[in-house]
Amino acid sequence: MTRLARHANYKRLLTFIISSSLSCTSLAVELGRIEGFGPVSRGFAGGGVAHATGAAAIILNPAELLSNKPGHELMMQVSEIRAAIDVRNEQSHEIVRTANLGNNRGPYDLPEIAYSYRADKWAFGVGLFAAAGFGIEYGRDSFLSTTTTGNVDTGLEASARLTALRIPIALAWQPTPTLRLGAALDIVNLGINIATLYDAKQVRMLVQQNRASGGLVTVVGALPTLAGVHLNFINDHPISGGLSGWGIGGRLGVSWQVQANTSLALAYEFETRLTDLRGKGRLTAVDILNNHIPVDGQGRFNDMQLPAAFIIGVSHQAKPNISVIADLRRTFWKNMLGDARFSYRAQGGLFDGQELNALLPLGFNNITSLTLGAEWSPNDNWTFRSGASHAVQQLVKDQNFSGTFPTLTRNHLVANASYRWQSQYELTFGCTYAWTPTVRNPGNNISSIPPIKGRNHQITPVNFLPN
Repeated sequence: MTRLARHANYKRLLTFIISSSLSCTSLAVELGRIEGFGPVSRGFAGGGVAHATGAAAIILNPAELLSNKPGHELMMQVSEIRAAIDVRNEQSHEIVRTANLGNNRGPYDLPEIAYSYRADKWAFGVGLFAAAGFGIEYGRDSFLSTTTTGNVDTGLEASARLTALRIPIALAWQPTPTLRLGAALDIVNLGINIATLYDAKQVRMLVQQNRASGGLVTVVGALPTLAGVHLNFINDHPISGGLSGWGIGGRLGVSWQVQANTSLALAYEFETRLTDLRGKGRLTAVDILNNHIPVDGQGRFNDMQLPAAFIIGVSHQAKPNISVIADLRRTFWKNMLGDARFSYRAQGGLFDGQELNALLPLGFNNITSLTLGAEWSPNDNWTFRSGASHAVQQLVKDQNFSGTFPTLTRNHLVANASYRWQSQYELTFGCTYAWTPTVRNPGNNISSIPPIKGRNHQITPVNFLPN
């Protein structure tokens, strides 16, 4: 194939992937944590920090860019995630399930683009990745849109989405034959869409626990027939959120060739440094006669960051065509979403300038997860991978589980296959199944007044990689 023909093919593929990324319903990955980047890590259920993972190493462990073959590599991947989240009201026995409504959530198309170049003792990489997130869409007519106080069917939306976009630039250096070092700097965008209803009882609990203050709280709380308060910050856009901010992040990685067939790696992902997430939205007070009092204004989540994570991994080549990996990962979600500091300032109208400040107990835990994977190449054309992962903790504490925030998918099983039809082209396809045990909130707390339980399982049916 001529260089001009290869260039034309790359151009067509790049056009396809960019079009997919701009038209997708939502940039999101597995609920609250990463399934893995690139076909190799995805085939290992998210593991592989000590293994050659191609250009995707820039966001996994940049030191592993030096495990790639010398020369250029272009990686492009599209995965579609179909989440199946349901929440059950254990008093009324009503069940709500996430649906595909509008531009915000589900099914999720996950684009990845990465380019890398390896020389003798150094390597470089740049890419664009949808790096973390979750989303739900419950519509306007479920118990999540109905107040317990007065049993008011508000007709207001219940939905949420968190997306993160990372644009990493990575460098790697090999000071000795057995030691590889790498670092990456990311440009990061974090966006949140949220539409959620707080019952009047929940509003009073926030005040009683000194978690809510401000003139707007006083005014709304003084309404004698208050049934609930609804927050709506929705940007009906595939990427940006109703509340969003930009900043930086990054990671360091080191890989050590312990023996000829065994590598050990350490990687550390830094907590991001993002601006406060800001955006325009609406607060709506609802009384027991279902009268709506809308208050437009500016909302802000203060100091909300993507979490730090520490990973240790090992890769062992058991035979020339068989490799196995193991990763242990600790992700510090509690620092990001243990509590969320939210503020709102009314703009215009009767309540102009009035403020609301709230400390919302989301109750996210730090997570420890173990990943195991294997890779088999029966010939020069085919490579088969499989992996499994398990998170030791649940993402959200039971008493903080809310229908607006879906649960962590704790367990993964994955298998994929790569076919190399020419020396410079490879196609990967596979499927991931992920699920979580049931989470129960006993109710009568800030996160939920009725007792609820939630489940989640999801399928990622397609991986696509030309390089």
